[in-house]
Amino acid sequence: MTDLAGRIRLGLHDRANPALAPVMFAYMKGIQPFLGVQTPARREVVRAALKLEPDRAVRFAASLDLWAGEFREERYAVLDVLAASRPRPADLPFLEGLLPAADHWDVLDSLSPLLAGAFANAEQRRERVELWRVSPHLWTRRAAVLAQLKAKTNTDTDLLLDTIRAVQHEREFFLQKAIGWALREYAKTDPAWVLSAVQTLGLTGLARREALKHLG
Repeated sequence: MTDLAGRIRLGLHDRANPALAPVMFAYMKGIQPFLGVQTPARREVVRAALKLEPDRAVRFAASLDLWAGEFREERYAVLDVLAASRPRPADLPFLEGLLPAADHWDVLDSLSPLLAGAFANAEQRRERVELWRVSPHLWTRRAAVLAQLKAKTNTDTDLLLDTIRAVQHEREFFLQKAIGWALREYAKTDPAWVLSAVQTLGLTGLARREALKHLG
């Protein structure tokens, strides 16, 4: 265990709430044990630990240690560490290596913007998204749909359409929800395009409702 991982782990255990842990465990459908540490307390632990460790290599090594930990808050702490370390293009392989263990929306939806922020350029984004969207791993496919969530005017609309087409036949709730979310977010930039895309794609049900939620 690295010193940084140890400090974070100790801080989380010090702030554990045994009464809250089963509530959090139930909310996340028993995916992993919880300590019962709420978000503000967890982030305070991470901030304090990172002040003592500016070295990015050490931070990333600690992240691997914590990612393999027993408790869910350890994975959340990893995402806090990585966000504070501002991923760069050279970090993309490391971040992609975390995807197979991203096993629910709570982890994936915080990992996804870190992945998006590490793309070197639009060409690399397209290359990675085209691979992710055909992955056998559900949450990697969700990452593909959400890869341009905050891209705004830099959104590659052809890539977005092609990615939605690749997964829209799946009735999986979290993919349908992601499709709607991605389109709803881009509607803030180009609502007319989204209205047209919903028709072009023939979206129905959850994906359609989510996409059009703020478009009347």
